[in-house]
Amino acid sequence: MFEVQYNDINNFDLHKILLEHGLIVIRNACLEVDDFEELTNKMGKSLVTTKHVLNKARTIQELSNKGLFSNGDVGWHNDWSYGRGNYFGTILHNVKNGHLSPTWFCDTSNAPKDLKNIYKNSIGKYYPPADLHNLCFTEKQLALLKKQKITRPFITNHHITGEEILYCSINTIQENKVDLKPFENWIEENAYMHNWQDNDVLIWDNLKMIHKRVAFEGERLLWRTQFII
Repeated sequence: MFEVQYNDINNFDLHKILLEHGLIVIRNACLEVDDFEELTNKMGKSLVTTKHVLNKARTIQELSNKGLFSNGDVGWHNDWSYGRGNYFGTILHNVKNGHLSPTWFCDTSNAPKDLKNIYKNSIGKYYPPADLHNLCFTEKQLALLKKQKITRPFITNHHITGEEILYCSINTIQENKVDLKPFENWIEENAYMHNWQDNDVLIWDNLKMIHKRVAFEGERLLWRTQFII
């Protein structure tokens, strides 16, 4: 994890730092939508989305207790595990009350060799879980994802750094023939818990970083953009 103040970000190559550390924490980023869009454009090509969008380019989504993901548990997962294309990063901005639920991260490129050996021949099939269908996707998008039938090997190499990664998006995997408990136990033991501060921005590499959030009560609002790394 790499931490930097928002006023200092122009002194760093954020894309290079992301590839090295997997997770960037930017503090004290008091942003309007246009500012957030400018920041996201520095990281790579943003993905266009449909639901809960905030900007004209349709690249910024609103995550709230009243909309995307609601306020329930969101288990260990990698964003967009069920989508095609080059791999993606995520940028998340704490607009209001992010502290109501911390976010946990684990860098699975650090998984030990004996754990990787358990899953070296395993392949996972991915599709959005049912509780996200109406919140996150249109019927057309779901049909396309189902048609694509995305599968990913548990052991993969990062397309830029070459790092060997143990990849399994537990909350979005649909079919597998192996016991995931050893993997989940290792994640829980090696996770970093991010306690959100006002105006935090997190940027992470979704190939390396698996993450989760637990249920909360109250009004919580964040902005999200996904981008091609």
